[in-house]
Amino acid sequence: MDSLIAHRKTLRLHAVVRQYVLPCCFALICGLLPPSEVQAHGNRSFNRHLTDFGGMLYVMTNNSSNNEIVVFYRRFNGSLQPLPWATVSTGGLGGSANAPIDPLGSQNALIFDNDLRMLFAVNAGDNTVTAFTTLTRDAVLKSVAHVPSGGTLPVSVAVSQNRLYVLNVGGTGTVATFEIAGNGELLLLDTLELGLDNPTCIPFDQAMAPGQIGVDALGRRLIITHGAGQELLSAPLDDDGIPTDSLITTTTPGVVPFAFDVSRNGNILLAEAGTSSVSSFSPSAVGQPFIVTSESIATGQTATCWIVATDRYAYVANTGANNISSFTHSRTGAVTLLEANAASTSNAPIDMTLAGNNRYLYTLDAGSGSIFSFSIDADTGQLHALEAREGLPASAGLQGIAAFDF
Repeated sequence: MDSLIAHRKTLRLHAVVRQYVLPCCFALICGLLPPSEVQAHGNRSFNRHLTDFGGMLYVMTNNSSNNEIVVFYRRFNGSLQPLPWATVSTGGLGGSANAPIDPLGSQNALIFDNDLRMLFAVNAGDNTVTAFTTLTRDAVLKSVAHVPSGGTLPVSVAVSQNRLYVLNVGGTGTVATFEIAGNGELLLLDTLELGLDNPTCIPFDQAMAPGQIGVDALGRRLIITHGAGQELLSAPLDDDGIPTDSLITTTTPGVVPFAFDVSRNGNILLAEAGTSSVSSFSPSAVGQPFIVTSESIATGQTATCWIVATDRYAYVANTGANNISSFTHSRTGAVTLLEANAASTSNAPIDMTLAGNNRYLYTLDAGSGSIFSFSIDADTGQLHALEAREGLPASAGLQGIAAFDF
C-alpha cells in the first residue's frame, strides 16, 4: 500500500512538471518567449531566466505532536503551487510547544543541500534529526535517516561536503558531527561540548540560546551565534571535517546576535536582534577571532533576526515590525542600508530563503501562516511583491523554510 501511495505521488508531480516546466522549456528552446524576454547574450537577467526552470519550496510545521514538511512547487515566474499530497512526516516531534512564534529561535532549522539533493530537518521535541532525499526524476521527498541529534533541543543544521553539523542548545550546548553516507544514512562521528552558561530545556528563552550553526566559505571552521553571550563562536575543522575542542570567541558590536549568512567573498553578515542591526566580519586566520568590518548598521525597525545574502545584497526579516530591510555589501565586508522598509509582510516574518538563482525571496510569515514571495531586481536590489500564499497554520510554531531549484 505504501509503495502504491508513493507511486501515485510521483505520477502527480510528473503531471505538475509536464504542465508547468516542460512548456517553459519548449518556449525557451523554440523561441516562443516574447521579445521583452529575448535579450542579448551575456545579459545577467536573461542568463538567469534561461537556467531557472522552477523548483520546490519546503516549509516545516515544527508541530510538537507530528513534525511535517509542507511542499510547494515553484514556477519559473516565482509563484507557488501547493502540493498537499506531497506533505511528508519527519517521523519526529517538533518544538512548537515552546512558543507560537519562533519557538526554536534559530535560522536553518530546515535546509536543502543542492550538491547532495537532500533536505535536513531538526525535531526539537524528541531530540532527533531527519534526512530526506529526492527521487531521481522528481522532487518527492523520501526519508532516508531519522537519528538522535547528538544532544538535546536541536535547532539548526549545516552541511559541508559529506558532513552534517547539528546545533543542540539543550543543557550546556553541543555540536554533533555526522557523516552523510552514500545512501543518505547519518553516522555520528563526534560531539563537541560548548560549555555554555545558559542551560536550556522546553520552555526556554530562545533568543538567548545559540541561534545558528554554519560553515565558513572555505569549509575550514564552524560558526555559531550565541545571543546571551553577545558573541560569535568558531571552531576549526580538521581534515576529516571534525571540529577541534578549541572554541574562539568574537564579541559582536550589536546585542543578541541571532543569525548570519556567508557572502561569496567569505564575509560573515550578522543580524543582531537586540539592536535591530547588521554587522559584518572578515574571516581572519583560523584560530583567531573574526575581524569586524561594519559595526551595527541599524535597520530602524524591530527585532531584526533572519538574514540571507546574494552576491551584492542582503535582506533581513524584522519580526516585530512586520517588514524586510535591504542592504548592500561589498567584497571587503562594508555594509550599507539600502531600504529600511524594503517590503511589508503581514504578521511576524521569520525564516527566509532565496530561489531561482537569487531571483526570488520567500519569507515565512509565522503569525499569519503565509509565505510572502518577492522578486529581486538584480540591478537595484529592490523587492517587488509577487503574492502571499496562505493556508499554513497561523501562530502554531512554524519554523524553517528551504528551496530547491530544478
